[in-house]
Amino acid sequence: MKKVIAGIVSAIAVVALCLCLTACSTGIVGTYKFSKMSMSQGGISIEIKAGQEYMGIKVSEDAYSLVVKDDNTFELKANMGTSVTEKGTWEEKDGKYIFTADGESMEVKLDGNVLSFEMDGMKLELKK
Repeated sequence: MKKVIAGIVSAIAVVALCLCLTACSTGIVGTYKFSKMSMSQGGISIEIKAGQEYMGIKVSEDAYSLVVKDDNTFELKANMGTSVTEKGTWEEKDGKYIFTADGESMEVKLDGNVLSFEMDGMKLELKK
């Protein structure tokens, strides 16, 4: 009887571990929201975080949102006064993530749940 109970407990533990590993996966697929941005403007370095004001406008986490899909496509929405949407594809190559839209590619870095990339002289960080 003890062996049966031990077997059942072991099976439950294995299932729980598998679920945890799946849920805690560090894969890039998911929805990311604006965390912070840094740039240099006129020789001055500027850093803006979600929730702060910049030039009289409160920058929310919805200023930039990125949806990375498991079919190797993505959609980036920017909402900084005007809305812009960019769609493209992504691939993992040599441990790096490469996003391509309109024939141009950029490297995207993933560190835990923080995704970062540089675009038009700005470094953006988005959080899952």
